[in-house]
This record gives sequence, structure tokens and C-alpha cells, in this order.
Amino acid sequence: MSSLMPQCQQLQAQVETILQLLHQEAALRSQDITSVQMSLDKAISPKFEIVFAGAFSAGKSMLINALLERELLYSAEGHATGTECKIEYAPVNSERVVLTFLSEAEIREQAVFLCQQ
Repeated sequence: MSSLMPQCQQLQAQVETILQLLHQEAALRSQDITSVQMSLDKAISPKFEIVFAGAFSAGKSMLINALLERELLYSAEGHATGTECKIEYAPVNSERVVLTFLSEAEIREQAVFLCQQ
């Protein structure tokens, strides 16, 4: 917990106190607190997700590059990126690119699906 920001530490401590009180109350012990715990985990997590969605050539890659202050994603007129991209933080000199390719079966499955639409 020491790597968390002070606000996150306080939030975690406050929620855990409430959950302990909830567990001490006999009438409330059977309450499912899974969603509360999941919400807390998301709130104090150093990772978060942002989705950029839009039409082709709408400038999503350019916006992401501008926000990151570097040319990370290829951007040009027309369909530049054309695929789902996931970007995560990495310390300097630990950056890497992971490419995941579809198998022939996955490509065929997607082609059949798209042709049926």
C-alpha cells in the first residue's frame, strides 16, 4: 500500500473500515460486497483504460500522439492505424512493442462474419 498516493491510501482505509463494520453487523453479513471491492480496486489501481473511438480518418491516432507528446502511433490520411491498439506505461528503456497476429482460422472466421452482415 506504500506505493499508493495518500488519497488512495485514505480511500482504501475508509472503504475497508466500512466493510469491517458491515461484516460486524449480523444482519448485513450476508451482503455481497464483491462489487464494492472491485470498485475499490479500480479506484486505487495505477492503471486505467481510455477508449478512443470514431470514424476512419477522424484523427484518433493524431490525438493520442498529441496527448503523449510523441509520435507513437502511425497517422496519415486514409486508414492509417486500422486496428485496435493498446498502450501501457513502461519505464524509460523498458518500452517494447507487442504485435499479436490472427491465425488463419481467426481471419477466416472474421471474414465469414463480415460477409454475413
